[in-house]
Amino acid sequence: MTELLKICQMVKVKGASDLHLFPDQPIFYRLHGAIEKLEGIMLNEDQIKRIILETSTPKAREILGRQRQVTYAEDVETVGRLRFSVFLDKGKFAIAIRFIGEKIFDLEELGFGDGVRKVVSAPSGLVLVGSPSGEGKTSTIAALLNFINSHFEKSIFTIENPVEYVFKDNKSAFIQRSIPVDISNFYNGLCEAYRVDPDVVVSDSINYSDAMDQALTLCESGCMVIGSTEGGDCHQILDRLISCREPGDREALRARIASQLKMIISQRLMPRDDQSGRIAIFDILINTPQMKALVRNNNMSMFRTLQGQGEIAGMKTFDSQLAALARKRVISQKTAVEYAIDKSRISGQS
Repeated sequence: MTELLKICQMVKVKGASDLHLFPDQPIFYRLHGAIEKLEGIMLNEDQIKRIILETSTPKAREILGRQRQVTYAEDVETVGRLRFSVFLDKGKFAIAIRFIGEKIFDLEELGFGDGVRKVVSAPSGLVLVGSPSGEGKTSTIAALLNFINSHFEKSIFTIENPVEYVFKDNKSAFIQRSIPVDISNFYNGLCEAYRVDPDVVVSDSINYSDAMDQALTLCESGCMVIGSTEGGDCHQILDRLISCREPGDREALRARIASQLKMIISQRLMPRDDQSGRIAIFDILINTPQMKALVRNNNMSMFRTLQGQGEIAGMKTFDSQLAALARKRVISQKTAVEYAIDKSRISGQS
């Protein structure tokens, strides 16, 4: 594992989030969202195979042999916890590695206020957390669970691909199951959750219809479900989950979501204008009675307006934060316009 340790230490000290290893090709890493080349080191096919052998379990290797790809996480001495995605590229094994943060943040450190804390203190309901890949939703879910673990006596059941943050029981007790080692898929994991008497269920993915239906059923039975989904603002996340259904099924789904949804958090990482890194912005929807009515009646034209007026309840919008950060020159005006939902509104504030 000497080669891996050397490479990981070199890029981790730079602040890299990801590492890409291909046989007999340059090594690349991701820094502040951009891909950079690591000069002077190249791995051959045997070295990459040795890394896979030394970091994976027999079960992971059995899955790799059968499916030609596998994802797993491993604690690597002096480096920390890493997520390995092993796959074939032009007939040879390659690895994408994600550095998993050592620290689990408090909600306050991420900028969340009383509205978010109140939601995750509830006994049941659906919480959705979305972002593009690599932009922080796993860290945000970990912060939500850390808050629950610090304040409430709960049974917390997670279904992850793979387990990234490993929790120690504080006030709550954790069961963390990893796909495909402990459970075959998210739907089966959500079905099995009934049998372990959970108070809180976490699913790494809730994008498929059967997984969403099962998550809502768990909410209706009295559980809180925290589900990870893809990016977009809160309006786009909700619209995507509903519009992927057959037209005849959408009204019933809207009614269930309106009843069980507690909150949506979506996030992005924006490049700072001084090039010192990235800063997180959040789009937050709290499902107030007015929001419930909009969702149930499919009145989405008023969605962002009501969300923008809901700061007292804890809501935020991407555009309001982009405008504020641009005014403070934390991000450039160009960046604010590029990432805005309503670009004309942001450009008009320059």
